Amino acid sequence: MARYQPELEGTSLKTLTELRPRIGERVRLEMRSPRGRYLVQLIGFRENGSVIVSAPRGSGTPLLVSEGAMLTVRLMTGNWVCAFDTRLIRIQNQPYPQWHLAWPQQVDAQRVRHHTRVPVNLRVSVDRDDVDALNTDFPVAACCTDIHVAGACLEANRILGCSGDKIFVTARLSVSGIDHVLLAPAIIRSVYEAEGGPFNVISHGVEFVDLEEETHLILASFVYQQFLVETGYLAQEES
Repeated sequence: MARYQPELEGTSLKTLTELRPRIGERVRLEMRSPRGRYLVQLIGFRENGSVIVSAPRGSGTPLLVSEGAMLTVRLMTGNWVCAFDTRLIRIQNQPYPQWHLAWPQQVDAQRVRHHTRVPVNLRVSVDRDDVDALNTDFPVAACCTDIHVAGACLEANRILGCSGDKIFVTARLSVSGIDHVLLAPAIIRSVYEAEGGPFNVISHGVEFVDLEEETHLILASFVYQQFLVETGYLAQEES
């Protein structure tokens, strides 16, 4: 399966000073020897000096790595996805374990589109508000195959409605290990039947509408978390 690619608007060459990442941001270090990927925190940086991050730990013990080791740094700041190659120039254990990385002269930065879609395989329940008591066709089980803060793609073995119809989507989302039940009103914007194979699948493009503030916050947190997982900035078990 192809690796998920976020919806980006092209690469720009910038400096860390221009990007101004926040202290405490999560940073992913990709080591070449010993090979591995580690999440650390940004402690600080000084232009033309160094970038300081917390020292990664492998299985609870310090990594056996020497000064001079080459590595790749990846991080997100604002709506920019950033990466640069650097060198470990100093390992310092006092007053706390930290690494000093060589200052990058340029950073590859790509802007993430506002409504970036992320792929999911999420079981949902779909209901309607115009179903009478004698109609037992709803709620209907469906599968959400991609999602973003403004809408989603729902697949089912039957038509859930026509373009313009209002539905209610219920899903259980896990954000930072905490389960939330999401109830999101939505409008069907497109319906497409994909033929082929033993079963026909009906795809529905829906737009979320009239979301309560708490619901919108949970949805945005889930989408951002899945984006980090799919792009490799966050391990699945950490989500």
